[in-house]
Amino acid sequence: MLSTRLVCLLLGCLSLAHAQFYYHQALGLSSPSKPSYVPESQYVGYATADAHPSVVQNAQWESELPAELSKSARFYNDPVIAANLAKESLLTRKEMAVVDREAEKIPREQVYKIFKNAGFLRR
Repeated sequence: MLSTRLVCLLLGCLSLAHAQFYYHQALGLSSPSKPSYVPESQYVGYATADAHPSVVQNAQWESELPAELSKSARFYNDPVIAANLAKESLLTRKEMAVVDREAEKIPREQVYKIFKNAGFLRR
C-alpha cells in the first residue's frame, strides 16, 4: 500500500517535471584550456578608442566595484563564458555600433517636462 502510493507520487512528480536544454552552454567536448572561439582581432569585444564614451565610462565604473558588489565577476571572468558571449554579440549585417546617440542630444529638462506633463511624476 505504501509502495503503491510512493510509486504514484514518484510518477506524478516525473510527469510534472520538464526537461530543460540550454542552447548556449558548451557541451564540454573541447578542452577547457582552449577557447572555442578566437576573434580575428584581439580588440574585438573590448572598449577601444572608437567606443562610445558612456560605454567606456560605465566599464571603468564597473571595474572599480569591489568583488562582493559585482555579482557576476566570477561568471564573466570564466574564459569559456567570455568567449561564448563575445561570439554571440558580434555585429551582424543589419547591426552597427552606436557612435552618436540621438537620445543624449535631448536636454534633461525637456525629458523631465514631458514625464511631468504626462503624469508620471508628481507636480
